Parts: sequence; structure tokens; C-alpha cells
Amino acid sequence: MLDRTILPAYRAIEDISFPWPDYYVCQNHLPLYVLNKSIQPIVEVELVFRSGSYYELQPGAAYFTSYMLLEGTKDKTVRAIADVIDGYGATITVRPQVDFCSIVLSTLTKYLAPMLDLLLELLLTANFPAKSFKWLKNLKSQAIQMADKKNAYVAYKLFYEALFTKQHPYGRHLNLADVEAIQLEDLHLHYKKILFADCSAFVSGQVTPAALQSIQQFLEQLPVQVVSAPAQAEFPYKPHKVVDRERKGVQSSIIVGKKLWNKQHPDFLPMLVVNELLGGYFGSRLMHNIREDKGYTYGIHSSLASFQRAGYFSIVTEVSPDMTQDTLAEIYKEIELLQRDLVDATELEKVQNYLLGHFLTTINDPFAIMQKFQSAYFYGLDQSYYTNLLNQVRSLTAVEIRQLAQKYLALDTFTEVVVH
Repeated sequence: MLDRTILPAYRAIEDISFPWPDYYVCQNHLPLYVLNKSIQPIVEVELVFRSGSYYELQPGAAYFTSYMLLEGTKDKTVRAIADVIDGYGATITVRPQVDFCSIVLSTLTKYLAPMLDLLLELLLTANFPAKSFKWLKNLKSQAIQMADKKNAYVAYKLFYEALFTKQHPYGRHLNLADVEAIQLEDLHLHYKKILFADCSAFVSGQVTPAALQSIQQFLEQLPVQVVSAPAQAEFPYKPHKVVDRERKGVQSSIIVGKKLWNKQHPDFLPMLVVNELLGGYFGSRLMHNIREDKGYTYGIHSSLASFQRAGYFSIVTEVSPDMTQDTLAEIYKEIELLQRDLVDATELEKVQNYLLGHFLTTINDPFAIMQKFQSAYFYGLDQSYYTNLLNQVRSLTAVEIRQLAQKYLALDTFTEVVVH
């Protein structure tokens, strides 16, 4: 009988390797990556287009065009589309983002062929019904109004604007005026000129030879578009404080952060350890100090975010308004400690083990593995990126952590946003 009073044996993580997808090229030169590893009869097909809001000609065009794909075709109403999807127990999801727009089909392998037929119909013969467009605009307007009542959402908007400016796609957010201004003509233009740009296809799950053939035939019917990124004025980053006292909320939303670089930078992986130590997990210094010791907040966390052309570091929390300044002081205090004192060997080992152990939990099925592949692929990185993750996390020293904190977390480089 298992004795639960005895801790399980401890073993250091020595390998985080996982299968890499197979690569195919369709007749129309569209790249296809396939990970055939599932024992369950499920397949997921994801199309990723370089047609996010970064490339749109009218604010909101990427968002509304992608969602309108599910609202009707030349031969099917939105109800008929939903009936087909439900009838096969499948899902089709659209995900418009800043850099990319993705469309994901999840279905049982045996129903892949008819679902691919439906997806192709949605992509090639979308008819953008005016009634649905009006409904989506109303829905988005309501969502924006609701979000604008939340301090955390407003804080993020102000933070992105402070880092990238309102004129830059990374700092711009859809507002009510944008939703009101956009017209069906803008969607048709985005659909014809931008939506299908630089498509890459990713297939994971149980991919039989017949399924692979069906997918290739499907992909070869898609139009191929190449769209250049529009020229964007780059403004020099200037750290500053942004305070919004008009919200009168129960809590203050705080974001402390700075513009940084994306995961292509050689110090991105080492900085993951610095981030984790400071505020990246439940046992971090910020959590121990500001939640466990001071009781100022329920949660506080830090993170490194990576876009295609930029990145940032941020510390985020919500506290009682009268604890705002004390919380900020403790945040900066913890950063200063990282810059001044060497990390204890026991604490460093704990963070390293947590980082690698958590990573292993994110590659436990073919769909999750494909996401890891994509997060390297779109930055021009290969499988060695994850080998480097293991090596750099394990080998990073206390001296190097202090040097990284001194180099990249100087207090006078932070932007501070407080909304209350």
C-alpha cells in the first residue's frame, strides 16, 4: 500500500525533448506541418495567416472580417453552418490577434473530409451578410463598454499606449468610434487583399494517410497572398507614470513594466529565470512579500511578452487604493534586491526546477506540442531553442541573474500605470 507520508523520489530534469512536426510543401507552395502522435481519433487543423490588426487598412477590419467568416456563405446561412458543425461534433474557432489571424478546426478524424469541405466553403465563399455585421458591431460595442468599466482592462490599454503609442498597432485598441466607422466595404477589401496572407498550416492529432491527403487537397485550393508589413513610425521609448483617478473602483490596478525585446533576443531565455524568480510563479518573491507577508493583494505576477516586432516586461496586480504607494514601494524594493544581492543557491534551484517542470506539463499532448512548435517557428527559431531553454535555465548562475537584473531592470526605465 502506498505510504503517502513519504515524499516521492526526486530526480533532476535532464531532457525536455519532444517530437518535431513533419514538413510538407503543397503545390501552391503553402507550408504544412504535421504532428501525427495522438491515439485518440481527433485531428486539429490550424491555419495561421499573417493578417492580424498590424496589417489592416481600417481599424477593426481584421477582427470583423475573421468573425464574419462564420456568419454565412454563398449557399449557407449562419444557422446552416452551425448545424453542420454541431452535427459532426466539431468546432471551428477564429482568433484574430495583432500579428496573426488563425482559424482552427477540431474534429473527429472520421469526419475530417466533410468538415474540410465546410471550412473551404467558409473561406472561399463568405458573403458577409449585413444583418450579421450589424449584430457583431453591436456586440463588440457592448463588450468595449463593459471592458472600459474594468480598471484592469483600462490599465492594460494605458500601458500599451505608453510603451508603443496610440499610433502603433501594438499600442492601438478598438474603440467605439472605430466600431461605428467600419463598413462592410472595409471587410471585403481586407478579405480580398490581406486575409489569406502568408498562410502556414499546422495539423496535429491522429493524422491518417487519407486525412493527410484530404488536408493537402484542401490547402491547395486556398489563395496565396503575400502582404508586406506597413511602415510604422517607431517612437523612442520614454518611461513615465500614468495615473487615472477617474475610475473610482474598489481596487487600484497597477502595471509596472517596460518595453523590451522578443524571444529572438539572446537574453530572452536567461531573463525567463529572472522573471520567474521575481514574480513568475506562486512561490516568487513578489508573491511572498506582497501577498503572503504584507497581505496587500490576492495575487501579483510578472511576465515577459513577445510580439513579432517587440516585447515587454510587466508586473501586474490589484490592491486597495490606500495600499497603492506601499505596493509600488515593495515592487521596486524587490527589484533592487535582485540587483544588489546574490540569489541563494536553494532558491535558485527551486526556481530552475519549477520552470523546467512546468514546461514539461505544457508538452503533454500533440496539440500542446504543436503550439510550442509554432511559438518557435514564427520567430525563425528551430528545435534548438528548447534545448537552449534547458541548458540556459539549468546553468544560469546567481552572478548572471544579478547582472541581468542590473542591465534590464533599472528602476528609471520602468513605466508605471495606476488606475483607480
